[in-house]
Amino acid sequence: MSQTDDSELVMSTEHPRVFYESLRFDRGEFEKSAAIADSIDEEWDVHITIAPYRPYNIQYGLDVESRVVWLDFYSVRPTEGYDVKDVISDIRQGIEDAS
Repeated sequence: MSQTDDSELVMSTEHPRVFYESLRFDRGEFEKSAAIADSIDEEWDVHITIAPYRPYNIQYGLDVESRVVWLDFYSVRPTEGYDVKDVISDIRQGIEDAS
């Protein structure tokens, strides 16, 4: 299990490579994040943040140095308004471009 230097702020989950950096809402964001983690290279962890007042349902990015994919969800609709297959494809492309 890998974590950033701020590990006291990172909470583990039942998935070995998915972590929360915020409160857990249990509105489907964990399942989406686990699917993303299972679809990318095992060297990469997935860190979740989720909160209200987002102008998007999901935003994502890469921390190449730490090998972390960060996913930021809108807490009201964390699983709507996007196709997780498109998100996975974008993340895989970003990882490939960073390599």
